[in-house]
Amino acid sequence: MKSVVTGIRSGTNRILIVDDSPEILAVTDAILSSAGYETISYTNGLIALQIMQLLPPDLIILDINMPQIDGYEMTKRIRSNPEWDLTPILLFSAIAPSQAALALECGADDLLGKPVAIEELLGKVSLLLHSRHRQQHRQQLRVG
Repeated sequence: MKSVVTGIRSGTNRILIVDDSPEILAVTDAILSSAGYETISYTNGLIALQIMQLLPPDLIILDINMPQIDGYEMTKRIRSNPEWDLTPILLFSAIAPSQAALALECGADDLLGKPVAIEELLGKVSLLLHSRHRQQHRQQLRVG
């Protein structure tokens, strides 16, 4: 989908969206972009993992059911990298109760069912980003 490769940060929160459905990806991207977020969207999770090194996201939204690498495995790989400790992960899928437990065990911060209401998506994104910024601030106080 969209691929913008720039290391320049605008001060806007950057959100990485990964979903194998181009339609869902386009809608999610449009909702978040119109809310003022910088978005990076991919249908391929393996490419998205590589792009994270160039364009570190402030939040990651992952579909659970994807080919090649699913949202659970992506979450595990992201959490195994210390650079991404504070990066919130929102898993996005038609969620069954068993998926919810597994998603949290893998390291996801929250879950969002499909289809999603715009207000619910924007509310969860805002809450997760606020939590991330609060954690970063606490970490800076401990270090500095």
